Amino acid sequence: MGLTFKARTDDLRDSPSLAVIERLVAEGATVTAFDPTVGRDLPGVTVAADPYSACDGADVLAVLTEWDDFRWLDLEKVKVLLARPAIVDARNLLDRAGAMRLGFSYAGIGR
Repeated sequence: MGLTFKARTDDLRDSPSLAVIERLVAEGATVTAFDPTVGRDLPGVTVAADPYSACDGADVLAVLTEWDDFRWLDLEKVKVLLARPAIVDARNLLDRAGAMRLGFSYAGIGR
């Protein structure tokens, strides 16, 4: 979740998300992403039409940009869509305790 370098912008220049994605792809990962302002596929990335489509069949949900849209994701729906309930929250945006109560494995960067 999130491709732009910060929320409320469409600027991809120097985005940490792209560096993370580049490393994942180099390791053989298939990456599907969602960002409210990015509507086109990028090298190595399929951009989904909505956040739930991006979760469908994924091994992990990674939150890389702090869009408020992501804060209010229906985590019960996300859990059903993911191949396994795992979250890496690089922005500490999601409700950690709530996600863990739902059975997610949750890693917040800096926690």
